[in-house]
Amino acid sequence: MPYIPQADRPALDKTVDILADELSNKLIKINKTAHISVLYEDSLMKVIETLYKLEIGGKLKKLKTTEQSLAETIFEIAKEHDYDCPWLGELNYSITRLIQLVPRKMVEKGKWKDEFRYWIFAQTSGALEKAALKINKQLTLEKHAYILNGIIGALIDIKDEYKRRVNTAYEAVQIRKSGDCYDGPYHTELKDEKDASNNLIGYTEIMKDYRKEKTQDKKVE
Repeated sequence: MPYIPQADRPALDKTVDILADELSNKLIKINKTAHISVLYEDSLMKVIETLYKLEIGGKLKKLKTTEQSLAETIFEIAKEHDYDCPWLGELNYSITRLIQLVPRKMVEKGKWKDEFRYWIFAQTSGALEKAALKINKQLTLEKHAYILNGIIGALIDIKDEYKRRVNTAYEAVQIRKSGDCYDGPYHTELKDEKDASNNLIGYTEIMKDYRKEKTQDKKVE
């Protein structure tokens, strides 16, 4: 969960915003929208490699990239916690903010019409999963396995939360717009949720056994 105290957020938000601006400018420069995943992957690797180095006692050079600055901020904020890898929550929060800010900046800069579409979700999720696989291959030191496990867990969690909190809502809107594509014996179905004035306020999902409906329909016939 990317829920860190409000007092810890401003320092992270500042660097995340700078990084999001850099990534959006790079994306505009190469003029290949789908390459957002490539930029994410590269940026994630830099952040993670720096955190890994800091966790095992390494030091950074004076000249820092924005990714290194973000990793250092994440690391320093989490120092107050007295256990190994206390910065995983701050990492989760920072990346969660980053993957929302880059598309927003692309819209603000007039390059994209929407902050979220399915292809954005797929490219972003792919970058998170690939970074998790890549980091496991590059930093396989057995005595520091707990660091890798934590990082991989955080990346997968970010991807899962992104699916649950963002893409699921997008899918609901698209189902209502274009119709469902699931018609098997078991699948969820959207239910409209309305306020006291009968205004649509959102959707919930119910889990249905469509075999029963088909049986009931046959009885009616």
